[in-house]
Amino acid sequence: MHPLPGRRHLHRSAVAICAAALLAACSSPAGKGQADGASEPEISATPTMLSTVGARFPLDAYDATQEEAAALQEGQGVLISRCMERFGFRYSLPSRPASAASGKANARIFGVVDASEAARYGYGTPGEAQAPRRTPQSLTPSEEIALHGAPDLKPGDMPRSQVEAEKKGGGKQRINGRAVPIGGCGREAFLKLYAPEPGAVDALYVFNLKSQAESRAREDSRTKKVNKRWSGCMAHKGHTASDPMNATTELGITDDALGSPAAITAAKADVACKKDVGLVGVYFAVQSAYQKRQIDKNAETLDLAKKQLKNRLKLAASLIASP
Repeated sequence: MHPLPGRRHLHRSAVAICAAALLAACSSPAGKGQADGASEPEISATPTMLSTVGARFPLDAYDATQEEAAALQEGQGVLISRCMERFGFRYSLPSRPASAASGKANARIFGVVDASEAARYGYGTPGEAQAPRRTPQSLTPSEEIALHGAPDLKPGDMPRSQVEAEKKGGGKQRINGRAVPIGGCGREAFLKLYAPEPGAVDALYVFNLKSQAESRAREDSRTKKVNKRWSGCMAHKGHTASDPMNATTELGITDDALGSPAAITAAKADVACKKDVGLVGVYFAVQSAYQKRQIDKNAETLDLAKKQLKNRLKLAASLIASP
């Protein structure tokens, strides 16, 4: 059976959170009143940083860590398995291989910044090439319906909470005499974990705030200034690129050549230039400032999101302990 998507962190993170999004059938805005105005937030100090491994941003306090995200996925898998068993099917999410990136939160949030990694992997991510690929298993038509629900379901037809789902009593499809949940076992598991009651904070809420802060930080004058200095440094080293966060595309390095000799040469120059112009510290300070502004504007909802995260982590732990 096909595994559900996993989580990754914010530059590749749309996949991290979109695991939930695919089941949630939602990507709602992070909240109301998000217009920050024309002013740029003040920065009291710019840290000297050469690495982002373990760096903590203000909004990280409201989001799951890598370890917590893995526990949530495992707990969600238990709920899916239990639901599938009601219809006579055996299902479990395949275990995820350990990644070399585990425990290195935010390591690549500003692209490649580690000189030793650049020299060895170029723009490639350590551990990704070694991770075994899982071969998807085929589902029978009945298993497909049990897991995903009716194929013609629209996002608007999906229940928004488990309470709502139970009131609706399931969809029209029946397997072994039982009504299949609207959206299948995947949807049911998501709701039980992320939205058991009406009014649950959107699973994408914190991610959306982070994305908004990142987008605004990229347009900040201080970010643009350090980008220009980085670009000039790269030019001196024989590389033409203007955006550190889009370097591989501008340098013509394809996804299948991230670890090539040419990529390694460019990545080494990239890291050296980031160090020379203090790019990591500027990026961190600017993005943190926009995140703090988001926290000020959305404190009440963020506090609720934090409490709900704590509750779902407790539920996931109980599910894992007695699957």
